[in-house]
Amino acid sequence: MVQVSKRSYCCLMNLVNRGFIFVSPRKPFIDWAKEIDTNLLMDENAEGTMYLIEEEFWDDELILKQYAKKIASQEFSSISEDEALWPKWTELAEFEAFFSIEMGCTCIDLLKEPLQKEAF
Repeated sequence: MVQVSKRSYCCLMNLVNRGFIFVSPRKPFIDWAKEIDTNLLMDENAEGTMYLIEEEFWDDELILKQYAKKIASQEFSSISEDEALWPKWTELAEFEAFFSIEMGCTCIDLLKEPLQKEAF
């Protein structure tokens, strides 16, 4: 059983001024990835990736359209850096066939240490 102290937790957490798009692979992405790397151990329970975006947004589809190409590039390049091998897609529905998508506008940092960024 977890013991909770009487200390207020509101002072220990920080609301991060970002929203998020969380993507995880669907079967078409997994099938493509396994064609590229036959030794790849990946299934539909594979860990997803969270992309931080602006905190406030009102139209999920508009935001997804804005970031879909960047997200797809990152996800495909994690399997192969050769863009010629990447799946071709032009419509958002095709993008959504490759990835399960969740979006939200609340990110809370539970750690005391400052966030660190690493450009790549």
